[in-house]
Amino acid sequence: MSTGRHRRQTMLPISRNESNTDNKHHALTLLPSLAYFNLTISSVSGIYRGYIHNDIPMIALIVFVYFAYFWLDHCFTAIKKLPPSDYASPEKRRLQFTIWVLSTAIMFGFACEFATFLKLPGSLFFFAIAIVSSLCIFYTYFIDDNPAKSRPSRSNEKVRDKKKRRYVTLIGIRRCNSRPKYIHLDSSPC
Repeated sequence: MSTGRHRRQTMLPISRNESNTDNKHHALTLLPSLAYFNLTISSVSGIYRGYIHNDIPMIALIVFVYFAYFWLDHCFTAIKKLPPSDYASPEKRRLQFTIWVLSTAIMFGFACEFATFLKLPGSLFFFAIAIVSSLCIFYTYFIDDNPAKSRPSRSNEKVRDKKKRRYVTLIGIRRCNSRPKYIHLDSSPC
């Protein structure tokens, strides 16, 4: 016999984070702290080894990479906070230039430091990797950064298949030499 009243079912949260919406991404905020802690421990250890062996260039590289990492992290965070429509602002260009220069300096620093341990082909290989990586970063941030140059979606392109020609549009699909599943507003022949 139904009385018209529905029983309210309460569901338990699947995880602790689901019950508290303010603390939803607490576990994700812990990961950068662990990365910074690992970087600090590794840097202090490398500086100590460089000090014991009287390797001043290695100490300078480790200190530079340590502070450049934090500066790069700050620049990446600042770029993420900028609105997407603000792609040509001077602030974004300055941040992109800073990221490019710091990344290039870190890569060339490693190439210079570790090229002394290798023969000429190995050294040239390290420098080639640094140059190619720097050019890729430059291309990404300064040449290919314009959102107006983005490709149109696949729904507007003509797709040609060897067996059947198909026209893909926003309205639907019309297949030639077969029964159409969707009807187009235009009646273009195959």
